[in-house]
Amino acid sequence: MSRMNPMKPGVFLVVAALVSFGWISKVRAEERFPSEIQRDLSLSYQVPCSVCHIKGNVAASTPITPFALSLRARGLADSRSLTTALQQLEADTVDSDGDGTSDIAELKAGTDPNSSANANIIGDQEPGYGCGGTAPTGRNGGQAFALAAAAGWLIRRRRDVRDRIEGNDHEQK
Repeated sequence: MSRMNPMKPGVFLVVAALVSFGWISKVRAEERFPSEIQRDLSLSYQVPCSVCHIKGNVAASTPITPFALSLRARGLADSRSLTTALQQLEADTVDSDGDGTSDIAELKAGTDPNSSANANIIGDQEPGYGCGGTAPTGRNGGQAFALAAAAGWLIRRRRDVRDRIEGNDHEQK
């Protein structure tokens, strides 16, 4: 039987659970990002969360659209860096969807910078909880599974340690 340091798996599970819940993230979604983008670019509408987040899920781990990745590549790390990242995106004339129109020009025209079909984003309905808010029940089943798996592993581990101390070993039975 190999001897494992009991702390290493525990630390791994804690970190995995935190990442799963979005508590550790290079860029955390902010409820105010849409209004800040609107202000910074002088838009007549508020940019929908779907410009950065995939499939209508606004968890912290989902801003992985081409536009969001372009912002991250230009320094987006938190709400303080959003303006700078937008300015750099405009200076670099980044075209995330490759349609020949820069992302900033698309936002100013009211079209999705992730869609080469230039889909209209003005008036898009957003979830009521805003960017970075908590998704309704049922949207983040992976988080519940991760928590249940971590709890099950910890219970099993605790029982195994207790049994070894008492001289019982379930694996030999």
